[in-house]
Amino acid sequence: MDKIVFAGAPYSNSAPLVEKLEEVDPRVRVMNDHPANLVGDLLEGRADVALIPVVHLFNHPELKMIDGLGVAADGPVKSVLLKCNVPVDQIKTVARDPASATSNALAKVLFPKVEMVDGRRDACGTAGCIAGGSPALADATVVIGDRALCSAPAVAGDIDLSEAWKEMTGLPFVFAVWAVRKDFPEIGTVGEIAHKAYGAGFRALETIAARYAGELGKPLSFWRDYLGCTIHYELNEQDLAGLARFRELVSCDKSD
Repeated sequence: MDKIVFAGAPYSNSAPLVEKLEEVDPRVRVMNDHPANLVGDLLEGRADVALIPVVHLFNHPELKMIDGLGVAADGPVKSVLLKCNVPVDQIKTVARDPASATSNALAKVLFPKVEMVDGRRDACGTAGCIAGGSPALADATVVIGDRALCSAPAVAGDIDLSEAWKEMTGLPFVFAVWAVRKDFPEIGTVGEIAHKAYGAGFRALETIAARYAGELGKPLSFWRDYLGCTIHYELNEQDLAGLARFRELVSCDKSD
């Protein structure tokens, strides 16, 4: 192959997976896109490999994950939050984050009685307006990524959705995985590249953390801990058990 396109989102949580891809193989080109668009990039051939939210993997049996790698957390993740405008026992509506179907589905699994609504950000980016132009804020809003990491707490506090998942199931949560089309002829090759790139990214973790400290303003120690401890990228049996459990619960929710 003359060119292999990997697609990812420009978030810090995936940087150790993506940062060194072009360095480890000269055929690789990296494209960044909105997380919600990555599955389309893959299905429509704009990308050969994409770091997709796991709900998209569930919904597309024509896709296959690359074994052993993903974006996961075993407890609090800090960057996938439910930001509450009212106390948790009063939450009836939750505004989706348009960036991640997985985080929205996780919120619904954890809070099955709430109504999920489409929303837009307020001036602070931390609350959603109910779809249809109503000025009323949703009771809570899903917020992910670096925006969540760097946001002030919501008026009624934040719920870390990965921590809530761990408390409910005892299992880690997998947010995203590298995926390819099942008919892609070089699955083994891109799998080797992905693993090699992660190894190089892990070795460069201090440099990556320092860059985010400079760009987003939190201390180096924060980014070192977030990228090196809070998030993990090598998936083990417990991670796969958590992934299977989430798939089961999402399927049950759809059938209700």
